[in-house]
Amino acid sequence: MNDDFIEPLDETGRWRARDVSYSRGIWEKLKPLLPTFTMEEFRASDKTPPNPYMRSVVRQPRSLFEQPIPVGVVSNTYGLSQHAEVVEQCLAGIKSAGISTRNLTCEIGLTELGEWMNLRIYFPEQFQHRPLDDQPLGLRLECFNSVDGTSRLVVLLGWLRFVCSNGMVIGETKTGFRDVHNQDIDLAAIPEVIEYGLQLVKQDIARLQHWQQTSVGLGDIEEWADEPLAGAWGKKAACRVFHICESGKDVEITDPFAKVPPTKKPWKVLQVVPGAPSPAKTIYDVSQALSWVASKRNNPEERVEWQSAIPRLIDCLSAV
Repeated sequence: MNDDFIEPLDETGRWRARDVSYSRGIWEKLKPLLPTFTMEEFRASDKTPPNPYMRSVVRQPRSLFEQPIPVGVVSNTYGLSQHAEVVEQCLAGIKSAGISTRNLTCEIGLTELGEWMNLRIYFPEQFQHRPLDDQPLGLRLECFNSVDGTSRLVVLLGWLRFVCSNGMVIGETKTGFRDVHNQDIDLAAIPEVIEYGLQLVKQDIARLQHWQQTSVGLGDIEEWADEPLAGAWGKKAACRVFHICESGKDVEITDPFAKVPPTKKPWKVLQVVPGAPSPAKTIYDVSQALSWVASKRNNPEERVEWQSAIPRLIDCLSAV
């Protein structure tokens, strides 16, 4: 990555029916992309009285060619957290663990008006884990913040499999910062949460190693996919996960109304999943199939929720 430039990414997402576009770079280059917001009186016109219970959140211009524009209506007790301030607190947490943040790769996803942000910060190479399949996992911080009162502020740590861009949140490092935007919100707590999570990375790695050493058969995977997995993620996702485990290929159900279990529904091949063994032989292999399906969710917040559910689903498989 060239530290002098911002790289627009092909990745897109959808948040509450709004498009999300992503850019990559170091923080100092990305920072100007983030708008600032103010809380102002909520009124029908300049000459009418303001609503005594509500306020308006207004995006301020970033250039001479922009005008202020309202992006949301919130209560008087709403706590506005500026995107840039949230990012700075995340970086402070990384610094507090003795990690230089100057050249860390960051990615920022924003809605068109900037009222919602998805931040991703990638940790240095020494935080990578190389499993037995020789496909490394990298540690990254992920954050979601909105200024319009529609979403919680979320900060957590997770793992990214580079070969296929699979992400998952496992073990103790999924303990993150989740708070509502009210007058008591305390961004100063973010660094402490990040520092604590980094201390528990070794526990995540130990769990990954245990998954790699635990064998599983296709019969058990099929039974698990048809029952607990289908109950948690739905029949379409269960069918996809099973066939990735069976053949290393993602599939699409062609007849969702067929009166058969999810793994037996008619299907067609979509693509080969990079790095997927054929067939899956360990619980770790199954976790990567889950991660592939979770990471394809178009809503970024939903994607992280699915990624966070992987350890629980793996526990269900272990109990089959």
